[in-house]
Amino acid sequence: MYSIFERSGWWRLAAYHGRIAFLPLLLTGCASYHAQPLRDHLPAMAKVERQMAVALRHDHPASAQPVNLRAPLSGEDLGEIAVLLNPGLRAMRAQIGVAQAQVFAAGLLPDPQLALSADLPSNVAAGYYNAYSMGLKWSLASLFTRAANLHIARAQEQSVRYQVAWQEWMVANQTRTLARQLYYLQKQEAVSQTAATTTDRLYRISVQNLRLGDATITTTSLRQIAWLDSQDRMLALRRQVTAVRQDIHKVMGLPPNMPLSLRAPRILQDIPDAARLVTLADAHRLDLLALRAGYRAQEARVRRAILGQYPGFSIGITRAADTSNIQTIGPSVHLDIPLWNRNRGVIAESEATRAQLHAAYTARLFQTRADITALVADLRRLRQEIAPLEQQVPQLQSAEQRLRGAAAEHNVTLIDYEAVRSQSLAKSLQLLALKQAYAEQQAALEMAVGLPWQQWR
Repeated sequence: MYSIFERSGWWRLAAYHGRIAFLPLLLTGCASYHAQPLRDHLPAMAKVERQMAVALRHDHPASAQPVNLRAPLSGEDLGEIAVLLNPGLRAMRAQIGVAQAQVFAAGLLPDPQLALSADLPSNVAAGYYNAYSMGLKWSLASLFTRAANLHIARAQEQSVRYQVAWQEWMVANQTRTLARQLYYLQKQEAVSQTAATTTDRLYRISVQNLRLGDATITTTSLRQIAWLDSQDRMLALRRQVTAVRQDIHKVMGLPPNMPLSLRAPRILQDIPDAARLVTLADAHRLDLLALRAGYRAQEARVRRAILGQYPGFSIGITRAADTSNIQTIGPSVHLDIPLWNRNRGVIAESEATRAQLHAAYTARLFQTRADITALVADLRRLRQEIAPLEQQVPQLQSAEQRLRGAAAEHNVTLIDYEAVRSQSLAKSLQLLALKQAYAEQQAALEMAVGLPWQQWR
């Protein structure tokens, strides 16, 4: 009887051709490497617009026209564009692919393990043979946890999708809030610019009249103070407009010097009851859905940890021959003995994490209800403040225009005109500021509910 290394030629030929046939079988399941270098420069604006148009056509096939960022856009338009262009969201959307790969990996079964060994005696002439051992085993422990692993991976993928969608919702609403803020700040800047132009003209006329002896130094000083105040107010508002515009460009991922034209925001006049909005938020807020999916994943981890306390084992078959050429074949079983560990540490950690996620979800739920209740109360208070000003401000502006002509003809005193003009300007700016706060709070309420106001009914 021959040893394994001294068999006849047909065995060598079969083994040779078997290796040739087995090698392509292994290679067909192997992945290949492809380099993906980093980009070392930002794309040009023309390329950004093309990419945005392609993305809009992909998400909204009806949008076949190129995107024109120089046309008047609403806050909703800017929010949709920000979701497409925001660099942080692009990076977050890549997490979905990672979660999908984790689901794929959780469904895979472990490969069998092949063990080969040989003992080559140095004194072959004394009648010893070359010994060998071949063993093939497969772990059965993964079969018991495969369902739990798939449940974990699928729930985690769902949680990641909700998290990405929630961040997109947050960025879109942040952009809408900034757009509303910019719109009303530009309105206030325009009012202050008109006031600054008027006070500048009156001040110059007063200086000229003072030189001619037709005005007093008191009158000229009052107009100078009014001009300086209007200039300070205009420049302060201009700084705010510039800062908010830069924030919009930053969120949208656009060049900082690119102009944007805004349309008037749509304002909701009737605020629904807070309790109904809380019910909508409980059912539709994406961050709450993400937390629920994450909690389901953690529940599955606890179940997997409980299963891990039971012994894991592997089965296999072994073929061997010793140096006396006694050949054997038989099954093998490898069994873990749960003596000290018993997976108790993993179980304790999983249960503690589940308790932490439960507390985090409860806290987020209470915070959501508190935010919605507070925002509804603020909006109703702002509506009460806006209503009388909307009636009185046009009357003040009309009175200011009439007194301006009367003051030019010296039919009213300058002190009376300046008192009306300053109050008309202050109330006009106050009305715009209240409308700005109302628009921002409405956007914040939509963000807190998790749905646009058109879907509240």
